[in-house]
Amino acid sequence: MKTIIIIGAGPGNGLEIAKRFGREGFHVVCAARKTETLSAVVSSLKEEGIEAVGVECDASRRQDIESLINWTIEQYGQVDVLHYNASMLHQASVLEVEAEQVAKEFEIDVLGALHAAQLVAPAMVERGEGTILMTGGGTALHPIKSLPGLSIGKAGLRQLVYMLNETLADKGVYVGTVTIAGTVERGGFFDPAHIADAFYELYETRDQVEWVFKK
Repeated sequence: MKTIIIIGAGPGNGLEIAKRFGREGFHVVCAARKTETLSAVVSSLKEEGIEAVGVECDASRRQDIESLINWTIEQYGQVDVLHYNASMLHQASVLEVEAEQVAKEFEIDVLGALHAAQLVAPAMVERGEGTILMTGGGTALHPIKSLPGLSIGKAGLRQLVYMLNETLADKGVYVGTVTIAGTVERGGFFDPAHIADAFYELYETRDQVEWVFKK
């Protein structure tokens, strides 16, 4: 039985990605900063018969990410899929936003993803298989001036995915991203369940680095 870690397992994309992989028989390890978020997500998964556990993890704290991955390996033997879904949304003028705020968002959007990938990749390379998925955003392609931190962060994350893919592809490890070029909302084109399907298709086909999810 394979195991997936979802860092940033909130009630939208995170929950639906957990459901999608859980329905395929994965052990699902949900990680989020808030206990109440984890409880709601794990309860929803268990109602559908999906084996899931919640682990508190602040994606801005590298020691939290390391503890999460080590705990998962202790419990399930290995990490088959790492999905990095954490991000931060803060509206501000690009001319007025504080550098510290952008740095805080970059820590979550990019550096947390980099650290998580660096932790799981060696064992995946040793096994000759594994998958790293990251949730991208349309601001990487078309920045929004009122979301400077997110725009810079998603652009950085996109470049990270491409570098990791090029580094790991010939070692049996697939790295990919779905770039969500729109506002996620249930019942519409950008329904998180549709986005989860796109991620699972990437996982299965492994034939492209990036899926730009757009109308």
